[in-house]
Amino acid sequence: MVPVGWLTLATVMKPRGNKGELIVDLHTTGIERLSEVQNVSVFESASTPPKILEIEEAWMHVEKAVVKFAGVDSIDQANALRGIDLCIPLAARRQPKEGEVFLSDLIGCQVFDKKDSLLGTVQDIFEEGAQVWLQLDTNSALVPYVPNFFPSMDLPNKRLVANLPEGLLEVNGQ
Repeated sequence: MVPVGWLTLATVMKPRGNKGELIVDLHTTGIERLSEVQNVSVFESASTPPKILEIEEAWMHVEKAVVKFAGVDSIDQANALRGIDLCIPLAARRQPKEGEVFLSDLIGCQVFDKKDSLLGTVQDIFEEGAQVWLQLDTNSALVPYVPNFFPSMDLPNKRLVANLPEGLLEVNGQ
């Protein structure tokens, strides 16, 4: 469990080889971000202070992200890290590029239709293949996150205006 105020960059999947290297599932756009931050924090629980891990190296190998931490030099040490989230403080998150949206910023946004009627609030986000889905708190409706469906996005004020195809909420609800 990652405490509020932290961002997960990757999750450790399994050891790679026998020298402490780990295959990770990236939650960021590229392996370069892990090299940039140099250190990540890991939590045993949301109520305990984080442990800091120093990233020695991060690279891609046959479409898999691999990380090597300082002091993790054996398969047993690497195996002990299986399943942990590699986190940074939310304040250390890079700024989005022009036109880019961080999916985590969509959680808590109120979604209105073009007539300014509230459709619901984004409760969660699901990624299924290449499609991202926004789960609204009303009827558990799923809305595909397609930038063309959201002509107005005011993220600082947590307000999205959606121009959804007719009947989409009814089909994707419940």
